[in-house]
Amino acid sequence: MEAVREAERKHIAMEVHDELGQMLTALKMNVSLLEMQLANDSAAMHKVDEMRALVDKTIQIVRNVASHLRPVALNFGLASALEWLVDDFKRHTRIPCHLHIQGAEPRFSDARATAIFRIAQESLTNVARHAGASRVKITISRINSGVELRISDDGRGFDTVEAGAGYSYGLQGMVERARLIDAKLHIESAQHTGTVISIDVAED
Repeated sequence: MEAVREAERKHIAMEVHDELGQMLTALKMNVSLLEMQLANDSAAMHKVDEMRALVDKTIQIVRNVASHLRPVALNFGLASALEWLVDDFKRHTRIPCHLHIQGAEPRFSDARATAIFRIAQESLTNVARHAGASRVKITISRINSGVELRISDDGRGFDTVEAGAGYSYGLQGMVERARLIDAKLHIESAQHTGTVISIDVAED
């Protein structure tokens, strides 16, 4: 069922990106042509500038929606997607983050790869917002039951009992994503001890 959902999300993401993207690009070109025709009309040029800004903002929204439905980086494999995620995290937070993949890159279905990516993404979002960490480490390793993704930080930690009772919507989302791909999610944390989030999942 999750594979079907992921295939549909992928299809919608492509439609949103390609169809709306092409229309907006054409609209932006028309705005540029209009600008040349109205170059001597300062009042009209002001409106043209507003139109261009609105088109640019809409293009960015379309890209964000398409990426939310299906991260483009996943088209190049989970390892590449995680590398992009780590680079993006470091660029925006200035927190050192290291990714280590032990052995050959594991192979997952689109549904599993997307779920794993989203869990890693939510984990890093939580680190940026709440952890107060000075470093983060992400590892992918082989275990007897398949593959383990492990995300650890040295931040302030949190009460896992309180989080499990509904304190964190993000954590609940990670648990649900893991359940949908038959994976096991483990959260280890306590006040002032950092946090370790790991997911054990069978390789396809």
